[in-house]
Amino acid sequence: MGCYRFFSLLLFVLVSSTEVFSQQGKTLKSNSTRVILAGAMIDVEKGQIVNDVLIVVENGKVVKVDKANANKDYENILDLSEYTILPGLIDCHSHLVLNSYDKSIDQWELPIANYGIMGTLNAKKTLDTGFTTVRDIWGIFYSDVALRDAIDREMIPGPRMYVSGPAITMTGGHGDWESWMAPQLELKQNPAAIADGVDEVKKEVRRHIKQGVDLIKITATGGFGTSGSIPGAATYTEEEIRAAVVEAKKRGLKVAAHAHGADGIKNAIKAGIASIEHGSLMDDEAIELMKKHDVYLVMDLLAAYYSHIELNKDYSDKKLGESNNELYNRFLNNFQKAYKQGVKMAFGSDAGVYPHGRNAEQFNLMVQAGMTEIDAIKSATIAAAELIGIQDKTGSIEEGKWADIIAVKGNPLEDITVLKKVEFVMKEGKVYKSNLK
Repeated sequence: MGCYRFFSLLLFVLVSSTEVFSQQGKTLKSNSTRVILAGAMIDVEKGQIVNDVLIVVENGKVVKVDKANANKDYENILDLSEYTILPGLIDCHSHLVLNSYDKSIDQWELPIANYGIMGTLNAKKTLDTGFTTVRDIWGIFYSDVALRDAIDREMIPGPRMYVSGPAITMTGGHGDWESWMAPQLELKQNPAAIADGVDEVKKEVRRHIKQGVDLIKITATGGFGTSGSIPGAATYTEEEIRAAVVEAKKRGLKVAAHAHGADGIKNAIKAGIASIEHGSLMDDEAIELMKKHDVYLVMDLLAAYYSHIELNKDYSDKKLGESNNELYNRFLNNFQKAYKQGVKMAFGSDAGVYPHGRNAEQFNLMVQAGMTEIDAIKSATIAAAELIGIQDKTGSIEEGKWADIIAVKGNPLEDITVLKKVEFVMKEGKVYKSNLK
């Protein structure tokens, strides 16, 4: 199917959902002025609660942060005096156009437009749970690019998206789902971008940039989600990964590396990537390299918990020699070790491996693994914004930044699980959810 036909189909799907969105209504226009009175605000920069806060929002941005007693001259006030507000959350590892957890259907036998349909539903679920921004890394057939643009144009509700398009992987690598098929059943178009050698990697990065991606994702090791793939085994060489980094850098783009095993992690870091996705089987040297090179670790504890503990999937083909419980505990120990050694960490949950809308459940897993509540929140706000490169626009509630603001009952610094029930969501000054009482 040609790109024009695909995008036409996807556009039809997205436009069809606009009526539903308009019926639900957007309670605040971007050029309106709105004042928020909050009982408490989490100052993520200082790592503390500030009580009785007034926030003035104009044209989608925060223009004033003050004490609540300064409200006498304002009208059009949103009363959040019974709530705690904090910046809109950011998930740095999401797949809005994928429902790989749904085994009732074969994802790869569906019409291409189906990914756009799934994306519209998953985008709203994600926004409703307080995630106003996602880094979406692995969009099938560039459907993530189309979904991002539809959200930006306010055709549908959803989080702000920074997208990678299809992951770049080697023949037989993680994501090359065609590799386990019989030759006569080969896919007409692989959901991953297959490239072997330096020159092919460069060409694939250029093709991604042409399609309008915001970053590049490359697979440095095998993975759990591909039949016959070994998560602990390195795939691309350091030179091949560096080719992607150099090519992406020409256009100011960062590279995220899917990497479970230690050797692949080290290859990716030495090649200059910005983030390690997963990092499940890292060793001490890999942790030291991450810290030395200022590389972010995006470790998806929720997806691991869902796959290894909730579903207890059979990973006997992965040649790891450990039970799922042992593997999950190993992931937790590695997370704790990296955190204690000061590795930069950004929140990423691998949404789409588990059902969309559960993203915030990961906060409690991170705290259980030894992270403080405020650092868990920072990982999904200022740290995540820095990884994406938008720290001057979002990640904290400050004057001049986008008015991405959510509200919860209770204090997340005392009970992180309250983030699982977000009552109010504002993205760039527009209220998309309000369950205020």
